[in-house]
Amino acid sequence: MKITICALLLSLASASACAAGYAVPSDSVAQRAHPRSPYHMRENGNRHLNISLTGIEQESMELVLIGTIDVNMAQAVKELTGRFPIRAVVVDSYGGNIDSAMDIAAILRAKKLDLIVDGRCLSACANYLFPAAARKTVLPGSVVGIHNIRVTYQEKGAVALVPATDAARLFQSRGDMNSLEQFERTQRREQAFYRDMGIQQDNYQAYLRYLANRKANFGTETIARKEGTHDGCPPVEMWALDRAQLEAMGVQGIGEFWFPATDVEKQELALDLAFSPTFLYYGSATGMAQLCSAPPGAWSRLARRFKEAYAGLRGHGQAR
Repeated sequence: MKITICALLLSLASASACAAGYAVPSDSVAQRAHPRSPYHMRENGNRHLNISLTGIEQESMELVLIGTIDVNMAQAVKELTGRFPIRAVVVDSYGGNIDSAMDIAAILRAKKLDLIVDGRCLSACANYLFPAAARKTVLPGSVVGIHNIRVTYQEKGAVALVPATDAARLFQSRGDMNSLEQFERTQRREQAFYRDMGIQQDNYQAYLRYLANRKANFGTETIARKEGTHDGCPPVEMWALDRAQLEAMGVQGIGEFWFPATDVEKQELALDLAFSPTFLYYGSATGMAQLCSAPPGAWSRLARRFKEAYAGLRGHGQAR
C-alpha cells in the first residue's frame, strides 16, 4: 500500500557518528544512527520504499525525500523550501514522475541545495535531482543508477507503463492526442534540462541499445527475472554509475562518493537495498550496449567451446 505524507515535521535528536567517516554534519538526518534517517528506516523493515514521504528535519534544516517522486512530493518541496532555510536534501528513492522530478530539480538548482544520497537515487532521481544539486554526497551502501524512461497511461481504467521509445507510436495508434501532446511536452522539457545542465546522453543511448537487443532476441523489452535470460543476458533493470561515469556525462559538484569496489560489497548492497542479484549492472557503456546482443543459446555455445578448447590445450600441454 502506498502512503503519501506531504509534509512531515521532524524534530528529533541528532546522532553523533557518520558512516565511514563521511563529512555529513553531526546534526544531519543522514547520520546512520539518526532514528529518522533513511538508513534507519530501511533497517527497520521499510526496504522496498512503498511510500512517498517528504519531511523536514528542523535542527539541521534538511529536507528528507523517501520513496516515489510524485506531484505531492514536488508540491511539498516547493512549500517547505519557501518557508524554511533548507541547506540540503537527503534522498532515498527509486524515482517516479518525470515532471515532478524536474520540478524538484529546478528548486534544487535555483536554491543551490546540496544532495545526500542515503540508499537509492535511481531513475528520475538520478536523471534530474542528482545533476541539479549544488554538491552531491553518496553515502556508503548507496547507489546512483539510470535506466530507460517509462511513461504511464490509462488502459481500461488502470495505470499502465510503456517504454518511452514506444510511447509516441502507442498514443498515435490509439488516437490519444492529449497523452501524445503531454509526452512530447515532457520530452522537450527534459531535453532543455539536459542542455542547460550540460548533460551528455551517451549512457542513456547505451541502455537503449541493451533494450533493443532484448527486443530483437526475445520479442520484448520487458525485463522479468525469470523471462528471457541466458548467459550474457541477465535481466538488468538499472545501471549503477560510478563517479567517473557521472562526471563524463557532465555532472558537476560530486563530493564524497561511495561505490562498491568488490563483489562482496555489490552483494551486500543488493541485499541491503532489496535488489535482486541481477538488478544492477556495473560496467562500461560498451558492455551495457553489448548485453543480450547474442541470440539465446549463443553465449552458452561459445562458453562451452571455450571450455573445450581450454581443456584441449591443457591436455596437449600435459601430454608433452
